[in-house]
Amino acid sequence: MNLAIGQLTLGSVPRVVAAISDSDISKLDVETVERVDVLELRIDMFENQSPDYVEKVFNSTKIRFDKPIIATLRTSDEGGFSKLDDNQKYELFERVMSLSDAIDVEVNSEELLKRIVSLCKADNKLVIGSYHNLDNTPGLEDLTNIVARTKQCGADIVKIAVKANTRSDVSKLASFTEQSKGIGLITISLGPIGQISRVFNPIIGSLMTYGHLGSPSVIGQLSALDIVEYLRIFDAEYNEDLINRLHLLEFA
Repeated sequence: MNLAIGQLTLGSVPRVVAAISDSDISKLDVETVERVDVLELRIDMFENQSPDYVEKVFNSTKIRFDKPIIATLRTSDEGGFSKLDDNQKYELFERVMSLSDAIDVEVNSEELLKRIVSLCKADNKLVIGSYHNLDNTPGLEDLTNIVARTKQCGADIVKIAVKANTRSDVSKLASFTEQSKGIGLITISLGPIGQISRVFNPIIGSLMTYGHLGSPSVIGQLSALDIVEYLRIFDAEYNEDLINRLHLLEFA
């Protein structure tokens, strides 16, 4: 499966996503953002979620940083703050479509996901169908069913972020990631025990990994810059790609 977000290919090396809100943008400098691959704009964390304001933030972010952008509206049930209904979400996603490279929609909002798939296909944008479980890590059969259900809705990528209560939970999701390599998967074990998954899982097959550049958006989330440094140590291909991409001798 050949996937790309913007001009950035997925699957060859891990890609680091920085999750940010509108309040983070003014505090970030271009040099810092250059070290990550993708920006996730968490609309549910914006101080104002009116279409005009959201479009303005996306436009200024695109111009200032020139990075692929994932548009996300996370509901409170899955660790976010959005209280908008599906029609309001659709309106916002439609408004920022031209300024985004991918849209993240929760698979539990199945009808919205299908509508966004149709919208994105017409504009050649990626759709990430996401599943979050803040209580536990489902069994392998359930994980397989989540992937199948999300793919049936037409999503290009399946993102699974689930709470790890034990080290066995982390191992379970890692094994599932490795076995499912090539189908377009992002996996994260949430919580302090799961922090290692943000570095290890992308090395064994998870397309992207998420960190913060401001305040963590979820417990256990690492700094995106720390993830970059860990990947440089443990993944030689990632380190080489980073050096070539940034053209900076200091990274060699």
